[in-house]
Amino acid sequence: MAEFKHGIKNGKFMDALERLAARKSWWRDVLRDRELIIAVRKEYLNVYWQGQSIFMARFSGGEVVASTHPKYLLNPDISGQIALRGELFDMKTLEPKLLMRNYDSGVTLSKMKKAAALYSGEEKQGVHVIATSNPSVVDVEIAFNANGVADVGSIPRLDIAAFETAEEGVDLVFWEAKLFGNSEVRKAVVNQIKKYQKVISASKPQILDSYRCVAGNLVRFAEMSEGTRNVSRDIQRVADNKAKLSVSEANVGLIVYGFDAPQRDGLGKIMKDRLQTELAGLNIGKHRIRFKGKPKGLRFN
Repeated sequence: MAEFKHGIKNGKFMDALERLAARKSWWRDVLRDRELIIAVRKEYLNVYWQGQSIFMARFSGGEVVASTHPKYLLNPDISGQIALRGELFDMKTLEPKLLMRNYDSGVTLSKMKKAAALYSGEEKQGVHVIATSNPSVVDVEIAFNANGVADVGSIPRLDIAAFETAEEGVDLVFWEAKLFGNSEVRKAVVNQIKKYQKVISASKPQILDSYRCVAGNLVRFAEMSEGTRNVSRDIQRVADNKAKLSVSEANVGLIVYGFDAPQRDGLGKIMKDRLQTELAGLNIGKHRIRFKGKPKGLRFN
């Protein structure tokens, strides 16, 4: 059966994060950096920079345990030349400064971001810009389990989840984001959205339970940040149980970006018209298909 579980329900984990936020630490640095995205998973969290998870944190042995990929610890400030002696590179002088071995609050995080940016691409950078520009965003890089859902098979991660004011409360809306030059916009994206719709339909109760919990987690993180981070009114309302949260297969949108005016008026118009026709057959309205030359400034609400 399809399964979807997000949210930190362990109060001891949240309390430990709050204690960590009160002192010099990687977590306090993350909370005070509004450019970073905190994504809540099933009793753990990821911290994203331009699509790269530079921290993963769990609760283990009564404390917060964080980890990162070794590639984000490569010192981005290394310069100079390395001698090649025969078939061996002379690493003796390089090894002490090759990796960042200690976390120095206020210094190391910026270096990790610089190192992580080397592994990002234009599409992920655009997603990051969109997500950090919208306080209604509740998640990024969303993985769905399609086990037991017919005709789905493998399914890629969805890019963004956000809350949106609705007549009867708050809607949870998922967004797939593509570069204009990505061939999937012309070929695979409609089928991709069909898959998302099937999994959402099969997992609605779990999805809603998950994002009600995530809303509460995000509010708590904002409080820990002492004013640096904020959440939208809809996230606050859901966290406070003052608004009903809903999810629908029709609320899967598509964002296409990374084009200039001639592309917009030429191939872009043709692509948008075709997508509107095809997605209309999936009960997705025109307002869920967003074409924008540059991702900066794109707002959901």
